[in-house]
Amino acid sequence: MKKTILVILLLSLVGIMPANAISFSTSRLESIAKSLRLNSLDTLTIGSHYHYKYQGHDLNVRVNQYGEVEHIGLLLFPRGSRTEQTMVLYDFLERTLLERLMPNLDGGLKFKLQNENLLFLRGSARTAMHLDTTAINGFSFNRIDFKNYEVCWKKGENELLKIQFGMDYQTLSGCDAIELDTRFMQRLKRFKPHDYKKKTWAFPEHSDVYVAAGDTFLIREFRNDLYYERTNGEWHLADSTSTQGKILRNMMLSLESDAQPLLTVSLDQHSDVKDVLTLPYKYWLQMCLDEGCTPFFGIKRKGSDKYEGTVLMTHPGAGYVHLMSVEIPVSTLENGGNGPIRGYLFVYIPMHNVSSDYFKIH
Repeated sequence: MKKTILVILLLSLVGIMPANAISFSTSRLESIAKSLRLNSLDTLTIGSHYHYKYQGHDLNVRVNQYGEVEHIGLLLFPRGSRTEQTMVLYDFLERTLLERLMPNLDGGLKFKLQNENLLFLRGSARTAMHLDTTAINGFSFNRIDFKNYEVCWKKGENELLKIQFGMDYQTLSGCDAIELDTRFMQRLKRFKPHDYKKKTWAFPEHSDVYVAAGDTFLIREFRNDLYYERTNGEWHLADSTSTQGKILRNMMLSLESDAQPLLTVSLDQHSDVKDVLTLPYKYWLQMCLDEGCTPFFGIKRKGSDKYEGTVLMTHPGAGYVHLMSVEIPVSTLENGGNGPIRGYLFVYIPMHNVSSDYFKIH
C-alpha cells in the first residue's frame, strides 16, 4: 500500500514538472521574459526565433547551443546580418530599447536602465517600433575614442533615431562584474573545440623562413606576428628547431601551432571566490577567437627557468580586453611547447582603461 502511494506521488510530481526547464544566460533576460510573460520558451530549438511579438512588433529570441535563452529584444536588424563583431552591439540595442518600452519592469531592471546613461539625440525608444528592420543600409554606428558609441538610423537623409552611450561591456551585456566573471568561467569549463579555417599566406619562393607580419596594440612589444619555416618543401609554423621565442609566440597566438600547452588558469574575480581551472591552452584561445577577439602577445621577461608574458584578447566592437599574465617554463618550450603553463586572467577590462602600464604591472 505504501509503495502504491509513493508511486502515485512520484507520477503526480512528474506530471506537474516542465518537460524541459527554461534556463537563461543572464538573470536580466530571465526578468525580461517574466515581465513579458513569454510562453513556451522551453520548447525552442537552438537559433533565433521571431514569432514572439511586443505590441505588434516582432521580437528576436535566441537560444544558444546549451539550450539557454541568450537574447530577447525588439527585432531591429535583418535576419542573418549579425557578425562576431556586431552581435554584442545589435543585441544590446534590441534589448535595451525593448526594456525602455516595457511598463512593468521590476525594480532591479529599472535601476540598471537608469545607470546605462543612454542619450537620445534624435527620437526615443518608441521610434524603434517604426524602423524598417528589413534593411541594414539605413543604420550606422561609430566608435568614439573607444569610450562611446553613437548609432543612427536614417531614412534617406533624415535621421530617425540617434543614440549615444558608453562602450562598457557591463552595459552592453546587461550583466554586472560578478555575473560576467561567472559566465566567462562557465563558458570556458564547457567549451568544446571545433574545426576552424586555416590562414593562408603568400609565402616567398626563394626563402625558407617567413614572418606573417601582424599588428601591434598599445606598444610595439604587443604583437601578433606569426613565424613560419619551410621543411622539405612544406611551409609550417616554426617548431622546436627554431628559437624558443618564435615557438612561444606561435603557440600563444595560433591554433595551427603543433604545441599543446596545458594551461592552469586562475581568474581574478570581483567576488571572493577564486576559480582555478586546468585545460588545454588552445581551448581558451579558440573560445576568445569565437567571441571575435584579436590576440596579441608580449614577452615581459626571460628568466633562467621560465618566460613571463602577457596575452591580450582585444574586442574593439564590444570595447573590452581579456588580459592573461602567463608563465611558461623553459622545459615546456624545450619539449616543443608541450607541457604546463600558468595563467592569471582578468576579463572584460574596458578598452579605454587599458594603457601601456598594464604591460609593466601584469
